[in-house]
Amino acid sequence: MASEDDFRYLTTYADLSSTGVSNQFTEYAPDLGEVLLLDNTIESVCATGFWTLYDAINYGANDTGDVCHFRAIKTCDDLSSSCRNVISSLRYSGSPYGINNDYYNLYEGINQRGMEFGGETDAPHLGDLDLEVSSLVVSGQSAWTFYTGQGYTGASVCVYTDTHLSSSGIHLDYIQINELTELSLPDNSIRSVKRGCLADRVVGAPPPWP
Repeated sequence: MASEDDFRYLTTYADLSSTGVSNQFTEYAPDLGEVLLLDNTIESVCATGFWTLYDAINYGANDTGDVCHFRAIKTCDDLSSSCRNVISSLRYSGSPYGINNDYYNLYEGINQRGMEFGGETDAPHLGDLDLEVSSLVVSGQSAWTFYTGQGYTGASVCVYTDTHLSSSGIHLDYIQINELTELSLPDNSIRSVKRGCLADRVVGAPPPWP
């Protein structure tokens, strides 16, 4: 479970250097212009967690434009020039219960675009994302094994995290796979997921920290 200090958030600002009109997000926002009138207005952010910002609504499912990642613990920064004043939707990767809980997110498009299938338990099939996965994020300290067949069959690869962030007693471990070729798997080939490192092929490494 998340502690009070383990609070995932993204605060957006209309100007650089965390100035101007601000709004805080703790949940997914598929269309910033629909209710908040924030479409194409964000220039800088402060955040804890793994956040992805898209230059199209609905997480850029059918878009080839910019995808902007912000992975941090209590950090503020300006968006890159290509990401300023173009953001139309945003969401986080990881568990909804704690930023470093063991979790996986599978995405329909490359660079974490489009529909999503996420979980903290084994998944013998992936529902609407069966044969539709093009990218993924793993967070926490557990490995997950991804299979090209339903029911944990077929070719497989074990994925650990490869990046560790730590500040103020908060930890964030993650690996970001933007295309399945990084796992030596064909695009749209993942069909099931199981907790643990159960394959000979391993990406990332067990975290050395407690």
